[in-house]
Amino acid sequence: MIFYNNIKYRALIILICRKVLKDFHFSLNLGLIGSDDSRIDIILDYLKEKTKLTSSNHSISEFQFIYENVPLKMKIHQFKYLADITDDVKHLKKIDAIIVVVNLYNDQAISNLTLNNYKKFCENSMFNGIAALVGIDPYLIEQKIPPASRNINEFVLIQKTKELKFHYCFKIQNSQKDIAEIFKKVLNYVKVKLEFINPEMFERVKTSGKDFVGKYL
Repeated sequence: MIFYNNIKYRALIILICRKVLKDFHFSLNLGLIGSDDSRIDIILDYLKEKTKLTSSNHSISEFQFIYENVPLKMKIHQFKYLADITDDVKHLKKIDAIIVVVNLYNDQAISNLTLNNYKKFCENSMFNGIAALVGIDPYLIEQKIPPASRNINEFVLIQKTKELKFHYCFKIQNSQKDIAEIFKKVLNYVKVKLEFINPEMFERVKTSGKDFVGKYL
């Protein structure tokens, strides 16, 4: 469920808008969470192909692009676990969205995701953005013969999404089509909030950012 009347989120959006007027773009912070075998590199490779990588330093990458005529700079912070974001939250700006990625052949990865851990993360980081759970099938993506059965099926993935009260659930089998759908949902959610919180500023950035350098995502 999407709520638009959160005071803290309104304050956040206003701060973002004021900051970006100088070069006419919106800035987003996305937490990309996944263990070593979750293959979040596939998501990052997709963004490198479809957008402009402006900076990359250890576990932080920044991408510049245009989405539905809105100029955006999206900084991605990579973590293995939700707790890692909680530990580092003092060094981060506000996280606008999180994508938790699990390997469909690793049931331990999904069992480590608990509602208590998510609530703790939300409280410590004041997170009230969009959250998505993503199951990735590296065998199908790399066109290799998969094992006879997956440890995590669609039902388990959906049930965990409901348990955590995440907004969306996805399964990546095709690195182009499926990842595009993920970012379409995430960016649409953020775009609607930006436009609702400050319509005048939203239109001003869109209009003034027409010379913004970036690929269309």
